[in-house]
Amino acid sequence: MKKILNMLMAALFTGCLIPTAMTSCTDNGGDGIDSIKWDGSQNPENTSFRNPVWEPSLEAGTVVKGASMFVAVSATSQWAPGLTYICKALTSNNLMTWNAGNDTFTESPTWGEGRVNSLTIDYARTVTGATYWMFYTLEGGNAIGAATATAAAGPYTDRGTLITAESLGKTSVRNPFFIVVTTNFYLCYTTDDGTYIQKLKLNKKSGATLNGSAIKIAPETFDDVAIIRASSSRFYLMGTVANGGSKEIHYAMASTITGPYKDRSGSDLTAGSIGEPIIVGGSEIINPENPMRGFINEAGTHLFVAYNATEQGQDLMKSGYARRPMFVTPLEIDEDGWFKAPVTAQKGWTSPRYE
Repeated sequence: MKKILNMLMAALFTGCLIPTAMTSCTDNGGDGIDSIKWDGSQNPENTSFRNPVWEPSLEAGTVVKGASMFVAVSATSQWAPGLTYICKALTSNNLMTWNAGNDTFTESPTWGEGRVNSLTIDYARTVTGATYWMFYTLEGGNAIGAATATAAAGPYTDRGTLITAESLGKTSVRNPFFIVVTTNFYLCYTTDDGTYIQKLKLNKKSGATLNGSAIKIAPETFDDVAIIRASSSRFYLMGTVANGGSKEIHYAMASTITGPYKDRSGSDLTAGSIGEPIIVGGSEIINPENPMRGFINEAGTHLFVAYNATEQGQDLMKSGYARRPMFVTPLEIDEDGWFKAPVTAQKGWTSPRYE
């Protein structure tokens, strides 16, 4: 026993059996163990976040990065029977934890009937006095309206209709998506024959007007789109695609914002491609849809995409409105700019955290 204690004391003095700071020990014995390192606790809270990031619903919503925080806005909904929120705003400083705030409209837009059932927001910093622009649709109107505010969460001042299906020579128009690239403003919208992108002019006094010709970027099978600018020469177009009786989110890539957007094989969306699947449903969480916007982390390794999905068997709230929680999923970016593999939408801990 005395001999064993002496051996332990000797090891303690050398610092290699139980290193007090868990630092390296030189491998003098040739046994291959030359360092021990402890990086601290790896609890899920330190490395992951929980999905969905907001529930019960952020139906047909949008996310924008404001001056000091992220803001998400829902379509008009009732999270509880009889309690109507006219496009409720949420705020977050990390994309992963959200707090409910005010309604972005004090009253529903009056140019058409029905609730706001889809919307998009972005930050137009160069338009003094109207730095945030919302484009939206009403359930009973076949048109896209505009509204402005000086804060991402509103309140927004309605500016009436921007375009109608009739003015476009189409039978329908839906699902606007607005994106600002430096000092240029673009609006995407989906019609009966596909999705188009068109430049806008924005002015505090005169409002929004179309600028130039519309460019088709996707077929009618590629709906509810969002564009993510990864760099000056890399743009991702994401959209909702039907796969049998379910929905998936697919994507394509282009070197300019107006396309052409192509899949990995080089096929153009407008030539019949449906892009590459990137977020698919599973056994518990189904029908991922409505990609809202994406944000690349500081390391440049992942694109974090916000979107809606449905929990199996829970497609409606007690109010009768759609139950569409908001999910955020990290997509790993390959060396050539494509995403490494499709991911399955799911509840619970999701890694890595957004930083």
